[in-house]
Amino acid sequence: MSKFIGLDPKPKTAKVADDFESKILIRRNNKSLVSRVFVDIMEDEWRLAVGFNQMAISKLHGRENEFEVLYRYNPSEESKVMRLGTDTGLENDYTAGSFPSPDEFVIWAIGQEKEIQLSSLKITF
Repeated sequence: MSKFIGLDPKPKTAKVADDFESKILIRRNNKSLVSRVFVDIMEDEWRLAVGFNQMAISKLHGRENEFEVLYRYNPSEESKVMRLGTDTGLENDYTAGSFPSPDEFVIWAIGQEKEIQLSSLKITF
């Protein structure tokens, strides 16, 4: 149930976003959270946001997300992606080179966030 604005995603991009939403379930503050992907592609800036919430789909009058992550990329600057997470309030720079299309940016950002969320899992036996 991803939301794309300014981009008609290729089937691969839509599948990556849908897979992320349906397969990534995280635990935070003793709550199981699901994700929703939002993409906003403008001429001068590409953005991907992920909202994590207990609800499958955030509604207008529903709860606010437990936390959100925003990836920003300026296609004219190429090579730097900014990630802002509301859980820490910190901005992180990622050197990513240039993306040939917004679809490639979306796939990269989702892969990056998946890696971050999966690496934060602590498995104890």
